[in-house]
Amino acid sequence: MEKEEIIHTQKSFIRWQITIIVLLVALIGVFLYLRSPKSNTPVIQKSNLSIGTATTPTDFPYLDPDVNINLNQHYIINFKPLEEIFQTIQSKYSQKTYIYFDYLNNNLWIGSNNTIPFLAASSVKVPLAMAILKMVEDGNFSLSQKYTLAELNLDSNFGTLYKVGANNSFTLGQLLQIMLVNSDNTAMNALYTAMKLDGVNDPFHNVYTSMGWQYETTDNKIPSYQKIDMDTLSNMFIALYEGTYDTPQDSNMILKYLDDSDFNNAIVAGVPESVGVSHKIGMDDTDMTYRDCGIVYAPQRNYILCVGSAGASQDVANQFMSEISKAAYDFVTNN
Repeated sequence: MEKEEIIHTQKSFIRWQITIIVLLVALIGVFLYLRSPKSNTPVIQKSNLSIGTATTPTDFPYLDPDVNINLNQHYIINFKPLEEIFQTIQSKYSQKTYIYFDYLNNNLWIGSNNTIPFLAASSVKVPLAMAILKMVEDGNFSLSQKYTLAELNLDSNFGTLYKVGANNSFTLGQLLQIMLVNSDNTAMNALYTAMKLDGVNDPFHNVYTSMGWQYETTDNKIPSYQKIDMDTLSNMFIALYEGTYDTPQDSNMILKYLDDSDFNNAIVAGVPESVGVSHKIGMDDTDMTYRDCGIVYAPQRNYILCVGSAGASQDVANQFMSEISKAAYDFVTNN
């Protein structure tokens, strides 16, 4: 009996050891599981830093990343004072005026008459450039492709390219640059004709429909892009600024050409010379409609400003637009 009791005791001891080992392995497994990150659950590392002492992008993981790198110091929340300044300036002018302002850091905007359509005039050169570069991206055109000016392309109403006369050749890239920098009508006509020769009869359709921009149709259901409003104009610049239609490289090229523009009597006149402004003017002397729209690259506080005037001389319109521009720049840089 003693030998059997000893064997029984040994077996019990072994079973007890095995049980302990199994429990330890199970506990270790649970511990490792709880410590390991789940593939579908974001891991938020807790920080020992005090509130308000953010130094890395993960100090406050529950907040907007901009807060962690202190970009929020360039946020402006209240634009009511600027709106009142705009209204005061508008009250000094008897003509119809238009304003759209969008602060790009935190996407707050204010506007006045910004949805009222007016003649687009040269403003269509921006979506035309966007459409051409999109076709280049898709392999349908090349900027090195040459086009020879035809007599029907020559237009003396805006720009000086018409002076070279017909039968002179330029690359599509050169024509694009001339159209945007100088707002040249001849260059625009040449680009439009070059696309028609390649079977593209409506270069605007894709860019307008892709971006959700409004356009009119004629009685024959043919699209017409002769009118535009401040909202659509501003959206064109947002699409370029964010590189959402053309590639970032091509969007940047368009904005660079628009910054090189020599038209500095409206928005540009209201900001310091050192500040870049990628903008596009538009005008129609027949009904005294003048406008300017673009991105103002105020230091770390970029914004879009679109301004317009209808029913007054160009000098009066420029005075109004430059006054609005100065008010916007002063407010943005001092708040």
